[in-house]
Parts: sequence; structure tokens; C-alpha cells
Amino acid sequence: MQHRMWKWMILPGIIYAFLFVLGITYFSQTSSIFIEWIILKTGLKSWIDTIDSDILGFFITMGSFWLWFTIMLFYFALFKFLFLIVFAPVFSYHHLRIAAIQQNLPFVFEWSAYIKLVLRAVQLNLINMVWQIVYLIPIILVCTIPIIGWFTPIFTIVMEGYFLGYAMLDYGLATENKSRIAAATYVSNHKGLPIANGIMFYLLHLVPIIGWITAPFYALIAAHLNTQEIKDNA
Repeated sequence: MQHRMWKWMILPGIIYAFLFVLGITYFSQTSSIFIEWIILKTGLKSWIDTIDSDILGFFITMGSFWLWFTIMLFYFALFKFLFLIVFAPVFSYHHLRIAAIQQNLPFVFEWSAYIKLVLRAVQLNLINMVWQIVYLIPIILVCTIPIIGWFTPIFTIVMEGYFLGYAMLDYGLATENKSRIAAATYVSNHKGLPIANGIMFYLLHLVPIIGWITAPFYALIAAHLNTQEIKDNA
């Protein structure tokens, strides 16, 4: 409010909140249909009915739930990267204003710096999307293993947080003229920053409407302040 940044947050935030609700509703339905299709096609349901075991039914139910939850995270990962790519121009502009405020400098818009930041963000998120899909496929397979698979969503959430936080942190690292390799090294050396940033981003989604609207931009602001704090203490 002090720096009149709210107006750059409200409209994109509302669009994100709408897409989030729409995406979650669609993903939830398709995930359930997909799991039901697997159970029927593999003959698992008929086999369970013939055995009539409460314990086996419990394990199948738990396994189905965690598989559904992991697939939901997989869907949300794709949604997340699509959002980060499409909204890269908004985040880039937002970050440049944040950087000017942080340094107590008047904001001067430069097309060259802006375009460079947008292209870097798009490229990074495309690469990270491929890597996360590579990591998620074996996690989904492990999720079908009884008991062991129940813990896979924990690793999935941590990985989700890492890649989301990485995307947000890179804006600040890019404006400090760090190459993508140097930025990757920085993030690797401070893994707690992207993971915590991403997890807080997801926790804000537990606050209906307000959390959905503000989550992306508070994640961006927090990431910038974190990179500056680490740099100042280095």
C-alpha cells in the first residue's frame, strides 16, 4: 500500500485465482476418472471383490487416495509452470519495481532489461518444467507401492516448492547479472530458500480468495528480499 503496488497485484491475482479454482476442479475430476479407469481395466476391482479382505481393501483405498493426490500435484505442477510462463511479463515488471523500491531509487523502465528478464524467466521455467516431469514420473510409479508410496506426496510437495521458489528467486539473481549457471549454483547452495518460499506459496492457498490472489506476488517479493538478505550477510 505504501508504494502503491497493490494495483499491479489485484487484476493478475484475480485471474490467477480464477484459473486456480477452474484448474483444481477439472484436475480433481479427471484424476478420479483416471484412477477408476485403471482399477477397472486391470481387473483389480473384481479381484478385490472375490477376496473380500478388509485389510487389502484398506491398502487399496489408501493407495488410490495417495495416487490421486500425487496426480493432482502433477497436474498442478503443469498448471504452475504454465502460469509462470504466461505471467512472466507481469512478474518481470513487478520485480523491476520491487528492486527500485528496495534500493531507494526512482523507477525507470528500460525495455532492454525488461525483455531480457522476461525471456530468461520463460526459458528457465520451460527447462524446470521438463526436469520436474522427469522427476515426477518415477514418484507416481512408486506411489502405487503399498505403505512406501504413501510418503511420496511429501517429496512431491518439497519438489514443487523448490521449483516454484527457484523461479521466484531467479528474478532477483537475474537483475544482479548472475548467469543462469551462477543462479543455479546459488539456489543449490541455499536450497532452504526456494523450498520455504514455494511451501509458503502453497500454504497461502489455504486462505480462500485473498490467499489465492496474493500468493504469487508475495512469493516474488519474499524471494527478492531473501536474495538481498543473503547477499548483505555474505
